[in-house]
Amino acid sequence: MVTAAVEGLRLKPEGLMVDPSGWGLACYHDAPEDSDPARERNILAVWAGFAVEKRYREENNHPPRDTMDVAHNRDNVVARTLLGKLNGDYWVNDFRLTEQLKGLIDRHWLAIDALASALLRQNWETIKPLKSGGQWSHPNETMAKYLSGEEAARILAEHEIEAVVSD
Repeated sequence: MVTAAVEGLRLKPEGLMVDPSGWGLACYHDAPEDSDPARERNILAVWAGFAVEKRYREENNHPPRDTMDVAHNRDNVVARTLLGKLNGDYWVNDFRLTEQLKGLIDRHWLAIDALASALLRQNWETIKPLKSGGQWSHPNETMAKYLSGEEAARILAEHEIEAVVSD
């Protein structure tokens, strides 16, 4: 969510959510343009979720996420497809964007941690259906914690990150 906002992507009102199994979702609008800069913004926003989760797992001595789960995750497949559409060499772009993402995460770690902490402080609620009708949570879960897009934008503003929330 932080990387999406930093990259100028609009946040959705649904905001952030996580279930007791640790499955989560950050709701933002993809960059709509069909250009390399737009593709890169979308790739960075998707990869940030995986990279932040990896860092939290490492820092808190949790086991790593299953590599195949990450590789075959729908979001990662979309990001990898976009990466293949970028001008230039796939692996050079992969390395460049990975390094750019590391810098973004390091620069904005306090904002990332603030959002995660705010989400985890929320009370458990019955899982709400997504507007898309899709399923984001673990199939056996019925509860989730939510942080609205507006609340996320407020927290980001405290960290001097401008975020726009829209449907």
